[in-house]
Amino acid sequence: MIRFSKSIGGFIFGSLLLIFLIISSLYPNYFAKIVLKVGIKDLATPATNDLDKFLDDSVLKPILYNPQILTNLGLHQLDFFTNHNEKLNDYSVEKSESDHEKFLTYYEKLNNFDETKLPSSAQLNLEVAKFSANIEKRGFEDFRYYMGPFIQFYGTHLSFVNFLTDTHKLEDKKDAEDYIKRLSLVPQAINELMVFEKRRADAGIYSPKFVYEKTMLQLSSLIETPTNKHPLYLSFSDAIEKMDLNNKKKGSLLSNLAKEIENFKSSYSTLKALVKKNSNNAREFDGVWSLPNGDDYYKHRLQIFTTTDLSADEIHNLGLQMVEEIQSEIKSILLAEGYDINRPLADLFVELNNDSRFLFDDSDEGRQAILEEYRRINDDTYAMLPDYFNELPQAKVIVKRVPIFSEKSAAGGYYQGSSLDGSRPAAWYANLYDIKATQTFKMPALSFHEAVPGHHLQIALNQENANQTLWNKFGYRTSAFTEGWALYAERLAVEAGLVKDPYEMIGSLQSELFRAARLVVDTGLHAKKWTREEAIVYMMDNAGEVRSESESEIERYIVWPGQATSYMIGRIKIMELREKAQSELGDKFNIKDFHSVVLMNGILPLTVLESLIDKYIEENKLS
Repeated sequence: MIRFSKSIGGFIFGSLLLIFLIISSLYPNYFAKIVLKVGIKDLATPATNDLDKFLDDSVLKPILYNPQILTNLGLHQLDFFTNHNEKLNDYSVEKSESDHEKFLTYYEKLNNFDETKLPSSAQLNLEVAKFSANIEKRGFEDFRYYMGPFIQFYGTHLSFVNFLTDTHKLEDKKDAEDYIKRLSLVPQAINELMVFEKRRADAGIYSPKFVYEKTMLQLSSLIETPTNKHPLYLSFSDAIEKMDLNNKKKGSLLSNLAKEIENFKSSYSTLKALVKKNSNNAREFDGVWSLPNGDDYYKHRLQIFTTTDLSADEIHNLGLQMVEEIQSEIKSILLAEGYDINRPLADLFVELNNDSRFLFDDSDEGRQAILEEYRRINDDTYAMLPDYFNELPQAKVIVKRVPIFSEKSAAGGYYQGSSLDGSRPAAWYANLYDIKATQTFKMPALSFHEAVPGHHLQIALNQENANQTLWNKFGYRTSAFTEGWALYAERLAVEAGLVKDPYEMIGSLQSELFRAARLVVDTGLHAKKWTREEAIVYMMDNAGEVRSESESEIERYIVWPGQATSYMIGRIKIMELREKAQSELGDKFNIKDFHSVVLMNGILPLTVLESLIDKYIEENKLS
């Protein structure tokens, strides 16, 4: 309760405060937007022209209506106005349709800007924004139901659990109460997403059989795990033990949590029944070519992920060529180490993968040893950064294990950026499900990719860069750039001398081979009518993957068509641009400056990146 002073000054202050509270309660997002603009002023440079102001606003508005993004970004100061930390996103079909109507208004205004009246930086932004908008427009209008929400690799049934256990802040009583409120909304969100899943079925869009089977296994695990051993319970109970709360309050919170976990399980049981029903109509073939207008859909996916007009055939043939070249390089190292290279390369890979010299004990201690080794590699890699980069990230990155409930179908490793306020550190997650899939000689390359100089370096620098507009930082994403950079970073680490052991060099080359083989299998699956098994065997025979890892990867490519091609296509382009700059600048070439141009201008389509490098070359020729 507010206690008003008897003085006139106190009365006026109290009255103004009351008015503010009333207005802010009626128009919370108005004040939230003001606070958000203030909060990000140190993260981005203010827009100075009409286009950049327009683009910045297009970023701000969705953030304010996306509670999970607000939490993910660490914008906890806005919670006073938005109460977003107790909410989930709106997953309804109606919301997506409303968002598309707003997008069409944005699309029309975007295309009305006169490029000739904009400064050069804004012209680049307009080019990127139009590229992104055209992709989004076609995706919604022609292929809205092609990507399902309940997929074994990235499904929302997993992301809700990951979000609550890894992203939701749990530091005080309010955080704990908000956690329970958020959990209570999961059944509603599941119901909304099931409407979308039913619409997919009505449109005749189904996933392959194995997708439904693996999703049902994940759902079963989350349903059948006892409440007091559930990941939602364990993360919460661990957190409140560290809070300054009495035992009665802790007990009350845990009791309320347990009730909501039971409701959560019930909604997941309903979802499981729907998934099982849809599995009866699973499509016979794995590739998207088997979907209605599937070839056109795949072409669209390749445009999204490569930001080029390369055809499936061109990408496939490029992959075959690179696989052969990298395999030849690996064989030369194996020959020097005394191996019989007349044996099938797949057999040699199996021998290496099963060599006890390179494996950890299949135990909790062995898995902990893997995490410690990754931490050592990461620490050592930081030492080389000043020799290659003008800018270094302030945020650090930690190594964590992929959550046990999702590791069976998860990738070998993945990265999650830090919150903007630094309360949640950046982390990269190592998959320890099949410990025989982690060989010591492969570990450096994976660490270079996910941490530094790969994902963490690029993403943290982008997040910390105050010399870009808000839209430059958050308005556009493409894995052709981000994954292309991470794969380029693996090779950069080799050039920096961080790989000295011949077996670690084989590990680095295998990583490149793996991404080259992806060009082959992704296009093979989705354009050349390969089966899932054919793709799995190709990866095992040509990229040295163990069965479990190959299977998980191929299943990822099936449900995420085109994305796997972005790594090598992006890496090729960045390397081509570096070689071009070196050739044309000669002694004037500075690798630190080159990296600054690549990293300090936001995430870009490869065509736009090329124009920036061309500009950098011309400017330095004249200097």
